[in-house]
Amino acid sequence: AETKLVRCIRGALWDVILDLRPASPTFGQWFGAELSAENRRMMYVPKGFAHGLMTLTEDAEAFYLVDEFYSPEYERGVRWNDPRFGIRWPAEPVVISDKDRGHPDFDPAFHLPAVVPALDA
Repeated sequence: AETKLVRCIRGALWDVILDLRPASPTFGQWFGAELSAENRRMMYVPKGFAHGLMTLTEDAEAFYLVDEFYSPEYERGVRWNDPRFGIRWPAEPVVISDKDRGHPDFDPAFHLPAVVPALDA
């Protein structure tokens, strides 16, 4: 439930977005691109999209902006290799956090919760 803008400021990353907006004609589709300090590309992550990245270099460093405060009670995650989406990564991850490793297979009842209330309400 947040918009992000991501840029790699050192090294290189593989950055992926996944459309999880139920009414979207591109629901379930993903897009990936290499972001690097050299190519200066940025990734725009709209609300309703899952977002993940993989470092491609030992010295990778990312900088990103978000438009909402972190609310862990609304956080959901899609596992990097969930067969529902078939995301193609440039390599198999070597290190995955326990949190990211433990995400369940995609289930709309879990992954697509009701609308998140506004923080200023």
